[in-house]
Amino acid sequence: MRLRFYYSATVLAAVLAFAWWAQASPVRDWTSVLVLAAFAFLAETLAFQLPLSGSVSLGFALGFAALLYDGPVAASFVALVGSVSVQDIRDHRPIDVQLFNSAQLVISILSASWVYQALGGRPLAWIAAGSPGSGALGLGAAMVAATAFVVVNIGLVGEALALRTRLSLASVLREQSFGSYWISFVMLALLGYVLARVVHSAGWVGAVLLAAPFVIARKTFRVYLELSAAYADTIRSLVQALEAKDPYTRGHSERVAAYSKAMALRLGYSDASAERVEIAALLHDVGKVGIPESTLSKAGALTPVEYEQIRQHPTKGESVLLEVEFLADIAPIVAAHHERMDGTGYPCGTDGADIPVEARILAVADAFDAMTSSRPYRSALKADSAVIELRSVAGSQLDEKAVDALLSHLAESGALESV
Repeated sequence: MRLRFYYSATVLAAVLAFAWWAQASPVRDWTSVLVLAAFAFLAETLAFQLPLSGSVSLGFALGFAALLYDGPVAASFVALVGSVSVQDIRDHRPIDVQLFNSAQLVISILSASWVYQALGGRPLAWIAAGSPGSGALGLGAAMVAATAFVVVNIGLVGEALALRTRLSLASVLREQSFGSYWISFVMLALLGYVLARVVHSAGWVGAVLLAAPFVIARKTFRVYLELSAAYADTIRSLVQALEAKDPYTRGHSERVAAYSKAMALRLGYSDASAERVEIAALLHDVGKVGIPESTLSKAGALTPVEYEQIRQHPTKGESVLLEVEFLADIAPIVAAHHERMDGTGYPCGTDGADIPVEARILAVADAFDAMTSSRPYRSALKADSAVIELRSVAGSQLDEKAVDALLSHLAESGALESV
């Protein structure tokens, strides 16, 4: 009930605000505005989906361009057209949700327009080139107006999500990570500013020449996101295949991956490089898929043949990953994750600096989780006992810096009282 009231109040406020502005600021150049609206509709179909249900798209840049070029009514029209996508129509999006989304965009863009004009900015279609308001002052006012749009937009959408999910507004804002989108909004605002200038100088043809490449680029980036999702699905499938074969290690890969990423970040790796280590850790035991289940789950001592099968799983894992183009770069890490600093590891007996650093990180994480997890042939060690074991081989079997990184992470996360 509260959500429906909130939706209705927002729609009513948008209608009243638009009616007032429509009388005070009529559109001067409908042709250019219609072109911007058409691109806004197209751009909305290429929007980013946020974790709960919001989105951000190129439509903001186009609506903002309309605001700077021909004022609040033009901007509201472009925002209204851009608030509906082909997917919304196909999915039969609830009318109350659609109306709210359109209304909050109108309120946001009208708020931005009011701020822009209050700071001395004037729509370019209203003034002659070189007049006050079309230079530096216009840009400064435009960026403040863009900030006003974002603040109002986040507030309205955040409150709706809070009512829908029954979370606090603060929780919703944290969950959505709205703060991480500020850079995107700044770039889109600058694009809108440039687009308004181009339309003012070259008319609707200029809008087509500038906006079309960005819309096409957005489509390309969406394809990239879909490929990234397929990449993640492939990794999950490989991990699930392994865990189905060796149930005693269920959850092991995820824990090792979490440890490895945390260690990599502590050792100064960038986020992208740490994610590469994380993926290698997720797939470090994929070579066990080729080992008989009877060997993996054997409670007693392994025979020499069985032990040799286990020793070959890094090599088999490397072979599997080399066959998958987008995983080939982590194959050397997986191949070396059982090598030891003193050369006593397997499968090749590589030692010291010849072992990839990422593999040394993975080896420490793997050893700690293996010791603190129950296996068919032994019970799990307590974390403190596992730490003692790690310290005893740090610098000989395991990389000392990697051990220190793990222990620091465990201490900071509260997994250990003291390390």
